[in-house]
Amino acid sequence: MNRIKLHLKFDPSVIMYLVIVDKLLQKQADLLKVEPSEKFFQMVRELVVTHIVEGQVPPEKIAAPIMNIADDMMSGREVVMRAGDYIALMSYAKSKKML
Repeated sequence: MNRIKLHLKFDPSVIMYLVIVDKLLQKQADLLKVEPSEKFFQMVRELVVTHIVEGQVPPEKIAAPIMNIADDMMSGREVVMRAGDYIALMSYAKSKKML
């Protein structure tokens, strides 16, 4: 794999479109209180780089968020983290014991 370094961090307090209904909040409230770890950002970086460089499709549960991040980066835009993408990434990281 080619060595590409990406600076990928975002402020979890600035999540776009963060409108959460009661049912979702009851199920996922803990994920919104946890600050992403460096392991989390490393996982996201690696998945984005692998997707961009090798064209590898990310795991199904987080494919859309990874592709959205890659699209923003490849288009020269600031990464915009959508609420649903953030929750999906945090859920995936939690399932992999990265939080």
